[in-house]
Amino acid sequence: MLKRLSVLVTALVTAGLVLASPASAYVPREEATFNDLTRTFSSRWALMDHVQATIDAVPREGEILISTYLLDRRVIVDRLIAASRNRAVSVRVILDEDIFSDQATRLENALNADNPPGTTVTTEESTWGVDRSYAKRCVGSCRGRGGNMHSKFYAFSQAGTAKNIVMVSSANLNAGGAMAGYNDLFTMTEQPGTYATYQQVHREMTQDSPIDDFYFTDPDGIFESRFFPMRDATIDTDPVMKDLEKVSCTGADTRSGKTSIHVSMFYWDGERGQWIRDRLLELAEQGCEVSIVYGAPAAIIAPRLKNFAMDGIITLFDSRVHTDDDGVVDQRVHSKYMIIRGNYNGDTSAKQVFTGSQNWVGGSLTRSDEVLLSIKSDAAYAQYLQNWKDVTRVGARQICETCS
Repeated sequence: MLKRLSVLVTALVTAGLVLASPASAYVPREEATFNDLTRTFSSRWALMDHVQATIDAVPREGEILISTYLLDRRVIVDRLIAASRNRAVSVRVILDEDIFSDQATRLENALNADNPPGTTVTTEESTWGVDRSYAKRCVGSCRGRGGNMHSKFYAFSQAGTAKNIVMVSSANLNAGGAMAGYNDLFTMTEQPGTYATYQQVHREMTQDSPIDDFYFTDPDGIFESRFFPMRDATIDTDPVMKDLEKVSCTGADTRSGKTSIHVSMFYWDGERGQWIRDRLLELAEQGCEVSIVYGAPAAIIAPRLKNFAMDGIITLFDSRVHTDDDGVVDQRVHSKYMIIRGNYNGDTSAKQVFTGSQNWVGGSLTRSDEVLLSIKSDAAYAQYLQNWKDVTRVGARQICETCS
């Protein structure tokens, strides 16, 4: 009898018909997650493990929406395919057209296998196949003209007992996001309005056609999601500049009475990078405590920051680390966040976080799909401040006149 049962199970597995075990009991919490390049091997994969565990916890016939620039993580692809095939989860993934990997191709082949022949995946359900799943590459920016699909968000209808979950991150679902860069991810839970907005944006991205109103914001309690591109943006309309305009350097309810600004930014360049840099330096001259760690500043950006650091006006760290002699940077910050404490927008005790996928370059503002999340939260601020301290303590070199 046992032998016959074993033969039956083997046959079902071979045919791909065995249903997976029920979704796991993992419950994502509303908080920030960071990877750590300096501790254990597993700590590097903290963000990926969090996303993977959430995928596994999506119940039967649930929904997963993913937007990622890079995808090469085999176990993530395994779990997405399993969710679709074994739990009838609708898995919908948006990728950039220019970045290929074996794992991304494998996911495309699996999720698109039942799509009607000769059709292109659109917002029409008739193009998705019976599994309600697909992987789609946008032509340049999905919602804009030119640029890239550079958003990084992961949304889940339910995972464990949590519902309406949205994660916004600096990290792609790839090895480099775990092993080569310091990254962050913020998880929102029980946010039906926010989830519906990300559903809408994901559908617009799937349509892969420029829309009239590229940029819009979605306020929802302590959160505000901002979706790019902002095609005709200028120095006066750039949302980051408008955020910095709300900063007053004095009168803050802090020990020093000054407002503090901490920045962890991967890539700065071009005219936009310069106007953001110059505004931060202007605030530092007005008395704000400005502290910056960068990962890939362009030659047009870094010298002026270094001059201000050498003069003691700002605190500056370079996170680029070479672990061998090949001339290639092996580790650095890949996060793109700014946190503010003090006198902001008329609130003298504000604690504000801005994070997401957007680098401080022109294309990220006016051409590419990007998402920026604003969080007004004491708890979130404390988590990001601690991360900034952790990274600069062990993963970066301070630039100053008196530093050894």
